[in-house]
Amino acid sequence: MDLTLDLILKYPLIRSYQTDQDTLFEGIILLCNKDFNISIRKRPDCSYKLNYLDTKNSKILQDIHDYLKCNKNSTIIEVLDKIKTFLTLNEPNANIIDVSDAHLRVLHEYSEFTNFFLNLETCSLSKDLTEINVSILDEKSRTHCTKILVNYSTDLAHTFYFKSIDLPGKDPDILRSSDSLTALFDGFLGKIDLLQPFFDIMDELDEHCTILDPERPVRKDYYRRIWLGENVSATITVDPYNVHLRPDVRFLGPSRLVKNYGIKLNENFSKWDCQQGFLYAVQLLLGLESFPKRLEKKKSVGILVEYGECSICFSLRLDNKPPDIICPNKSCEKFYHNRCIYEWLVSLDSKKVFNNISGSCPSCEKIISCPVLE
Repeated sequence: MDLTLDLILKYPLIRSYQTDQDTLFEGIILLCNKDFNISIRKRPDCSYKLNYLDTKNSKILQDIHDYLKCNKNSTIIEVLDKIKTFLTLNEPNANIIDVSDAHLRVLHEYSEFTNFFLNLETCSLSKDLTEINVSILDEKSRTHCTKILVNYSTDLAHTFYFKSIDLPGKDPDILRSSDSLTALFDGFLGKIDLLQPFFDIMDELDEHCTILDPERPVRKDYYRRIWLGENVSATITVDPYNVHLRPDVRFLGPSRLVKNYGIKLNENFSKWDCQQGFLYAVQLLLGLESFPKRLEKKKSVGILVEYGECSICFSLRLDNKPPDIICPNKSCEKFYHNRCIYEWLVSLDSKKVFNNISGSCPSCEKIISCPVLE
């Protein structure tokens, strides 16, 4: 093959220029998506001199110098091949794995995925082919979202994995990576079908109760803190995969208010039966005729702390949690975040007993206690 044609085919970014007596080869060597500018002079005696190479690696430059000195009759193709070899072996990041085949495979998987699941609500692939965002409607028209990442640094068996899943708990089966985008998402859909009774129950609680926490419930939240009255609430925690089990119930509020609810709860433990519906069963468990609804109050002008806000930081939420410590003094009953009141008590060098710390309430100076934070 003609040497000039061979140069064009193998190194299309290298151009040759004829000077007085020498031939100058200048341009770019492309190596794994990295450009190396180069300039080589070929003398009349067929020897070569490296004028410039875009690297600061002295070993590469010395190896090239030694090679050119000992190989005067090499062709320019042979010289460039050898320089490329030196760069591959010694230049950092020059031997990065070519991911073009992996990109083609991901595009193929994504195409098959969108053709297989025709009921996707939304689906998008990022421009750099590393992230897939999907949302789908279940049988009750509830939206479920997930984010899938593409890992190009591992073997094919672990290409796709979930970054975030709006499902309760951390199921090891669904968190496994896969070589198939369709198979991975199919496992996600299987969990959604399995959790339909759980979603129904949580929707019922949201509809019929005043929810204090979470502020904006999402599908992965398997608890609800419901309002029972002024200064008293209950946190109901449901087992997502066994919704017929009696839920865990914890009351929050002053002991004088919580006491009666605790007595009713103990009396009704053995009567748990959700045959007539989970919501009705919880209502009987708590000894309620109906779930109370809290009326929305307009924010008062000139009031420093609104009802339910922390009396130390003056905010309703800290670390996305509402205040859960209430002063037991009947004439006080101020709300505090656990962290706020804990830091207050620590600053007073208060007494620690096992996992609790006790000291003076910042509002009424009566004794208040809270769990010790790690």
